[in-house]
Amino acid sequence: MRSGLRLAERYRLVDGPSRARGGLEVWRAWDELLGRPVAVKLLTSARGDLRRAFREGVNRAAGLSHPALETVYDGDQTRDASGRPVPFVVTEFLDGETLAERLRHGPLSVPETVGVCAQIAAALGAAHRAGVTHGDLSPGKVMLVRDGVKVVDTGIGGIVRRARGGRQVRGPRVPGTAADVRALGAVISACLPAGASGEPAAVAARCLGATAVDGPSATEIAALLGRGDGGPPNAVFAPRKGLADEGPARATLPFHDHRTKVLRPPPPRRRRAAGVRLGAVALVVAIPVTAAVAILVSAPRTPALVPPPRAEASDAPGRLRPIVSRGYTSGEIRSDVAIGLNDQITNLETALASGRDRDVRRRAVNRRIALLRDEIVARQRERGLSPDVAAELNRALATIRA
Repeated sequence: MRSGLRLAERYRLVDGPSRARGGLEVWRAWDELLGRPVAVKLLTSARGDLRRAFREGVNRAAGLSHPALETVYDGDQTRDASGRPVPFVVTEFLDGETLAERLRHGPLSVPETVGVCAQIAAALGAAHRAGVTHGDLSPGKVMLVRDGVKVVDTGIGGIVRRARGGRQVRGPRVPGTAADVRALGAVISACLPAGASGEPAAVAARCLGATAVDGPSATEIAALLGRGDGGPPNAVFAPRKGLADEGPARATLPFHDHRTKVLRPPPPRRRRAAGVRLGAVALVVAIPVTAAVAILVSAPRTPALVPPPRAEASDAPGRLRPIVSRGYTSGEIRSDVAIGLNDQITNLETALASGRDRDVRRRAVNRRIALLRDEIVARQRERGLSPDVAAELNRALATIRA
């Protein structure tokens, strides 16, 4: 699949595969009918039995509804370049990090573990009550987002695992719901600090011994962890002021929105901060406190990136697209603007790859560069992208020579 491709005449692939997993491609896309960002997941396996199972799993997952379960919007089938059928599922767009990515920074605290895993257990309980199992629960299948936890790939996890070759299971066969609870026990253990004891560790051990006959069920585990409603604990997920009613399409927010990062270690402080603080002191002495704060908030930021050295023209799209992708992910570029910029970059790429006369190609490339610069100026003026991203794109464009 390629960027710009439309599926089912409405879902336009924008960027990806962002989280390529064996057997599954995950794309960030734009729903042109409803005007919102979505995720499109395509099963790349050539096996007909897995394609059928995938479609059936998508149909089951589409009937689920729980705050900690990824919402399924649609499912359909397309064809790849060779004409082979490729089933896909369309879900809500989730902007955050996986629990696996978070755990690379170190374990969670015990209260954070309880809060996160209670939501996972509540989501599994809701799915199991509807007759749907996950099949491949792991920290990589749990997204940490602004509103809490989202368990992804419910109903299709086991199919995706089989598509990437993970069909061998050691030990006795365990029914789906019990296997999910055992996997939940492994997730709880992975989140806890080394040597942790007490009730969460005991709950993890009980999950790891789950059977179809003796349980426990996921709903029982959610109750034991004390957060059976799946609500986000404040110690883990700090809400953003004034955005309580915002839906999952977070990428459409203006670039000046300030988001609370989820369980990330604080970034290193920039050296310029000291100069800003000294300026603040002078302002407070000279003018009222409220005016000083207003000036500090509106002060322009110094770009953090050093302009890259001049490079060959053919390298340009490879340097421009990541800038757009990062800006889209961070909320500094609106979704529609990101799509438009990627279209302009594609046109520039086509001009650069042209086999026409050198002078003709140079004129075509310069024209595309001019159009892209005009697009950047217009979109910045309407606050569709931030000044920092605009400056970064212009610096990359300045290195291009036809």
